[in-house]
Amino acid sequence: MKVFKFGGASIKDAHGVRNLRHIVAEEKEPLVVVVSAMGKTTNALERVVNAIWLRETEQALREWDLVKDYHDNIAREVGVKLSFEVPLFTTTYELYDELYDQFVSYGELFSSRLVSLYLNRMGLPNKWLDMTSLLLTDHSYRRAKVDIFESEERLRRAVKLSPADTRLWVTQGFIGGTTDHKNTTLGREGSDYSAALIGNFLDAKSVTIWKDVAGILTADPHKDSNAQLIRELSYADAARLAASGAQIIHSKTIEPLEEKQIPLYVKSFVNPKAEGSIIHATDKKLNVAVSWGK
Repeated sequence: MKVFKFGGASIKDAHGVRNLRHIVAEEKEPLVVVVSAMGKTTNALERVVNAIWLRETEQALREWDLVKDYHDNIAREVGVKLSFEVPLFTTTYELYDELYDQFVSYGELFSSRLVSLYLNRMGLPNKWLDMTSLLLTDHSYRRAKVDIFESEERLRRAVKLSPADTRLWVTQGFIGGTTDHKNTTLGREGSDYSAALIGNFLDAKSVTIWKDVAGILTADPHKDSNAQLIRELSYADAARLAASGAQIIHSKTIEPLEEKQIPLYVKSFVNPKAEGSIIHATDKKLNVAVSWGK
């Protein structure tokens, strides 16, 4: 079993969804695909949330239609039809953060549904998994804490109950749910953390995060053209790099993987054959200057 996580930039359009399919099709082992919301969908859904909070129902509906049209267009380009559940815009919420999680979580639900349908259409049969019922959290909206033991049991059961010939599962990062069926989100870098937890729960051979950069770099490549690829990192050095402000891997993503000594690969979805970076158990020390956060 392996875990692949694709960020929003990697599936922002039909080309990205097709590219995901090519990457997934190359993998011969059982695979869980974890996806983020497409492109800037989270930002768009935040505008829906803000309009609802201000009781501007018509504006909320207009913003929602933009989200729907964006996904409809991508679905049409890849030859699938995506059904949209229309939420209630008139429900009153006492807490902004609770409202936020109920609506922002649609981004991951839509993207994973679309990807799952497309992979099925292209001859890659898969089982769609809903993390709002599998990743159990508390009610700390926008920074929910995961019930590790119950979530592991639920996910293992869901995978075990899949059809016997299932070798591919598609699900969401960033989101979970409570015992009373409220959606929650996990906060900063929640999708990477979700992928790490899934890898831990399923005793994965590896977790791979597909990004729009070559791997883990010594600096922000958008600011420093001389940024160099770091091909290998220990868990400890990766955690220190994250603490220094490097916006590649969050330290909480490392912990579930280090616990079970699962290697984490960071690779480019633009050039999937490239080597990328690996974080794993090694005595090798980081011996290059890192300027992230400076």
